Order: sequence, then structure tokens, then C-alpha cells
Amino acid sequence: MKKIIGLLSLVTFIQMTYAQDFKKVQGILLLKKYEAAKDEYEKTVAKKASLATTAEGVYIKAVIYDGLAKDSLISKKYPTAFDIMHASIEEYLKMDTSFKAAKDYGQDPFFTIYFKAFKDGVAGFSGKEWKKSADHFDEAVKLSDLIFSRGWANSKQKFDTTSLMYAGYAHQNAGNKATCAAYYKRLIDAKINSNELIDAYRYLLVYYIDTKDKSGFDTYYKITQAAYPAENWFEYKTDYIDKHYSMEEKITSYNEMITDGSITEFACQMFGDMFMAGKSMDGVSVELADNYLLKAQDAYKKAYSMNANNFAAAFNAGISYYNQFSVLDDKVAENIRTLQNLNTNRPAPSKDPKKKLLEDNKFKASIDSVKKLNIALDQPIMTKVDAAIEWIEKSYNNLKNKDKYTKPEKNVISRSVDFLATLYGYKRDKSRGKDQKAYDDYDAKYNFFDKLHDKYQ
Repeated sequence: MKKIIGLLSLVTFIQMTYAQDFKKVQGILLLKKYEAAKDEYEKTVAKKASLATTAEGVYIKAVIYDGLAKDSLISKKYPTAFDIMHASIEEYLKMDTSFKAAKDYGQDPFFTIYFKAFKDGVAGFSGKEWKKSADHFDEAVKLSDLIFSRGWANSKQKFDTTSLMYAGYAHQNAGNKATCAAYYKRLIDAKINSNELIDAYRYLLVYYIDTKDKSGFDTYYKITQAAYPAENWFEYKTDYIDKHYSMEEKITSYNEMITDGSITEFACQMFGDMFMAGKSMDGVSVELADNYLLKAQDAYKKAYSMNANNFAAAFNAGISYYNQFSVLDDKVAENIRTLQNLNTNRPAPSKDPKKKLLEDNKFKASIDSVKKLNIALDQPIMTKVDAAIEWIEKSYNNLKNKDKYTKPEKNVISRSVDFLATLYGYKRDKSRGKDQKAYDDYDAKYNFFDKLHDKYQ
């Protein structure tokens, strides 16, 4: 213990000795005569070279050259004064974590570096020199963090919000995604949610989507929702789900939202799009494709139930029924081809009457079995056709009286009339020779929608 006390006493004595060595320099600095202080400093270290490598010696040098750099007249004699001061501060930061010399001699060099870094950062930003701007703002943030954390500024804020914002913007434009996200994260963690910063929140969500960071995304998705509750953020949620969830996970997420009542019109429509895309994925079985199609249909219909003006949801629900009709109609066509093949490839009849009777009965049984398959499909097909007409007409009726159409609206109504013409044409053809009134009604509907084709092109 005595040895430790003795060592501390020795350190204190050495520090006091250094202070005494620089006493004359201190006095000159108080008068702000920086060139005279420089001359006296150089005399002092010339007598005792070790003084130049002490924390106090290094910092005094920074203070002197800071003063020389800021003097409009004297600075012309010392064009490298700022660089010398800057290098001295960088050296000092490695030597004195207590910042004693900075307390004793003032913190002007730190402020000088900070202000210049900020100014150069803005200049680089204005000139769209993103890398240069980012480098300067990195330094501005480094210095401002030190200034605010040590309590050297009049302001009591924890950090320089403006420097952080500019640093984030510069790194974003420079393509430095991870560094940009780190700056934005600091601002968001500090619960700064001004109108100017909303794009930083957006950027961070996209960053976590792109990096497939579920934990980060979930955390900042909740923070973002709380910070800007009036904004619709679910698009980012569905983007993450769409890019990184399996189809089974998407269905689970959709079902959970339905169960807990958190599902929205927008969410339903986005899930519908996901499920509709899922049915067309490579390698998907027919059974799964049918399941995804039904899920899409359910999601679109829920979206429409929340907003009867959602023409896109109604149209997509109708298309899901049309797709189901198409699958069944393809089966009918396949069965017809089977009948044609049976007739084409029927063996020549036997000359023996008994054998020929057996052959005819067997052939008829084959033909009848295929015909029965198509008869069994008649009702399911008509159910899908009627449902497709119902939902596509909802979409058409929602849009038909508008004077002007947006591009999405025009796309939907032009496709709606074409699909409706096809569907009514199908119903007309199925009633031919069976029900003349129905035939005439469906033919009128077909002609009505068919004539609208050119109107919406």
C-alpha cells in the first residue's frame, strides 16, 4: 500500500512539474497571443524534449495551432496549422482518457474540428460527393459525441441530431447500407420521430428486410408503428413475409391475423396476392395449388367485405373462381379427347355376332363412363362460372360510371368486360338447344360486354 501511495505521489509530482514547465506558455495563451505562445512552447520543449510527448504537451500544441489557424492574418504564415492541430488532437485522444488537459486549457480544438467537419460534410453533400461527405460527417459525429458526452456544450442534448441525420443520408447515398442503418438506428432509438426523419424509419425496415433479420425487423416495425401511427406500415410487414416466409408460414400468419382480429383490408389483399402467386410456383402439387387458390379467394373476399369500393379485390376474387372454372373445363376437354381417342382407335368389329355384341357393350360402357365424368362436372363448373360472374360484375359495376380511369382502374375494367363476355358466352353455348329463353338472355349479355371491349382499351 505504501508503494502504491508513493507511486501516485510520484505521478502527481511529475504532472505538477510539467505544469510548471509550461507555466509561461499558459500565461501567453491567456492573452491569446498564439504566435508568441508557439515560440515559447518550442523553447520549452527544446530544453526538455520529453515534454513534447506528454499529454499536456501534445494538447498545448493543439491549442496553439488551433489559435494560429483561426487568426485570419497569422494563419497565412502557417497554412498547415489546422492539420497540425488535428493530428495533435488525434494523438491526445490516445493518451488522456481523463481529458485533464482539455479541462485545463479549454476544448476549442475539439469544437474547431467538429465545425469544420460539419461544414465540409455539408459541402460534400451539396456537391453530391457522397463518400467525402460521409467521411466528414463521420468525424463530425465522433467529435460531437465527445463534446456532448463530456458536457462541454451549452446544450444538454445527448448527441448532435443534425450530424447524425446528415451522416446517415450521406452513407445512404454512398451505398454504405450497414453504416447508414447504424446512424438511423441511433436516432430511432432516441425516439426522434420528426417529419424529416420518417424516411429513416422506412430505410431501417427495408434494411432489415434485405438482410433477412427477423428480430431487427420485428423490433423496429413495432417502434415505427408507435412513432408514426397515422401511416400505413403493413406494406413493409407483408414485404418481409412475402420475401422470407414459406407458403405455409404465410398461411399461418394470415390465419393468426384472422383469429386475433388484426387483419386489415390492405393485409387481406396483399395475402391474396401472395397466395395467388404461390399456386404458380415451380414444383407445387395440384393439391397445394388448389389450396393456395382457395386461400387467395378467401383473402380477396375478406378485403372486399371491408371495403365495397375495392374493385381490385372483387376482380381478383372473380379471377380465382374463373381459374377454378378453367381447371374443371380443362378436365371436360380432356375427357372429350379421351372419347375421340376411343372412337378413333376402336378395333374393327368381330364378324361373329355374339362376339360383336360383347364388344359393342364393352365399348359403350367405356364411352358412358367418360360421359358420366363430364356430366358430373356440369354443376361444379356452373357454380364456379356463376361465382366468377358475380365477383367480376362487382368490380365492373364499381368502375363503370367513372369519367376518368387511373391506369390500374382501366386495366381492371378492360379485363372485366372481356372475362364477362367469355363467361356469358360459355353459359349461352351450354344452354343452346335446351332453353331458348336462357340462350337469348346469355347471348344478350355476351353481346353487351363484348361490345365494351374497345371502349376500355
